[in-house]
Amino acid sequence: MVFMNILFDRCVSIKRQVLAVFLTVLSLLVCSLPTQALEIDVSAHQGTEYETQGFSIFIADNFSRKNPFYWSLGFSRYDEVFVEWNNSNLKFPINSAEASLSYRHQFTARNPTMRRFSMEYQLGVAASLTDNKFTWVELNEEKYFSETGDINGFLAISAHYKMSSNVSAIMGVKHFPKMSEFGSMSSVFLGVKFNFDVGPTYYGN
Repeated sequence: MVFMNILFDRCVSIKRQVLAVFLTVLSLLVCSLPTQALEIDVSAHQGTEYETQGFSIFIADNFSRKNPFYWSLGFSRYDEVFVEWNNSNLKFPINSAEASLSYRHQFTARNPTMRRFSMEYQLGVAASLTDNKFTWVELNEEKYFSETGDINGFLAISAHYKMSSNVSAIMGVKHFPKMSEFGSMSSVFLGVKFNFDVGPTYYGN
């Protein structure tokens, strides 16, 4: 029993070290990239399970001027995430640090309204910041459904509508094929994106 506790503590420590390295590398990457027009995205999520809801806050930018490839880094929280275990329906919150790469396709139709639309195709990873454990007292059992440092991949697709030069509305779908021990999780999200010019100003062509 003592050996199992030591092994468990060692695994948790390793996962937290992996998470720390993951966040450090991402931070260094973001700081080293040339920033042109930093974006801040805020969105609300509604999961496929009715009670599963959440929100995300991200910063994003493209890799170079007029480049359609973007990076993003942020935080997400999902409440009332559903899982079934031992014939019981359980719900837990999940906090995660997320990073992604994406490609944005800008519509070039002659219609001015259509030119305000763009599509974003996103691939990312989420590092769990939450330990979720359920203890079954009667059976003297416990089960971890997520642990700090768990890494989960996700896919997302979203439509962006440019309302002004600095504000866009966002609507999309996000899917985790496997969220730790919770299984797959999907959500629809609505949000708003703010664009801030923080790089040098360019003139001419």
